[in-house]
Amino acid sequence: MADRVIARLKIKDKNYEIFVDCDKAMDIRQGKSQDVESALMVDKVFKDIKKGEVAGNLDKQFGTDDINKIALEIIKRGEVQVSATYREKQLALLKNRIIDSISSMAIDLNTNLPIPRQRIELAMQQVHHNFDLNKPEKEEEAAVLEQLKKILPIRLGEFSYKLSVPLQYANEAMLYLKRLASIKTNTRTDDGLIVEFSVKAGSEAELLNKVKSATHGSAVFEKM
Repeated sequence: MADRVIARLKIKDKNYEIFVDCDKAMDIRQGKSQDVESALMVDKVFKDIKKGEVAGNLDKQFGTDDINKIALEIIKRGEVQVSATYREKQLALLKNRIIDSISSMAIDLNTNLPIPRQRIELAMQQVHHNFDLNKPEKEEEAAVLEQLKKILPIRLGEFSYKLSVPLQYANEAMLYLKRLASIKTNTRTDDGLIVEFSVKAGSEAELLNKVKSATHGSAVFEKM
C-alpha cells in the first residue's frame, strides 16, 4: 500500500503542493530515481491541498503545464513530508548497516578472535542507542562503537597473513583473495604463489576456509 504524503514548494508567497508516495519521492530527492509518474499520486497541483484548492497559472510560474515536470521540480526543490513508516524503515536500515560495518571488523580483545554478528546484535539491544537520520552515518557508527565498548571487549581491525600455495592452485586462491581481502604483495615463483594480505575480522573464517578448500588443503597460512 502506498504511503501518501505531501510535497510542497513555496515560491515567494505561493504554495504548490502535490500528493506523492513517500518512498518514491524520497528516492527522487536522493538521486536514486527519476520516476515521477510513479511517485505522483494525484495528477493535480494544489495551492492548499487540505482545502482542495487547485493552483492556477502553472505555466507562468514553472514555464510548463506538464504535471510531471512540475511535480519533479516540487519534489526536488521543495519539502517532502517524511511519514512514520518511512522513518522507521530508514532507521532499521541504518541500524543494520552499522551492525554490518562493525561486525565485519569486530575483534574480541580477550581472545583476539572475530566477534560474531549475533553477539553485536545482542549487545545493541542493551545499549539502546537512539539512531539519528540527520547525523552522518560514520558519526553514528562511532557513537555506537563507544557504547558497545562499555559492555564488550571490542576493537575494530583486520588480520594480516602471509599465504603460500602451490602454483597449480594460484588462480583459484586469488579469486577469493581479490574478493575478500586486501592484497599487499603478490609474488609468483616457479614453485608457487606467495601473497601477503589483510582481511577484515568478519571475513577471516570464510576466506581461510574457501582458500583451503580451493587448494585441497595445500595452502599454508602464516599470521603476521
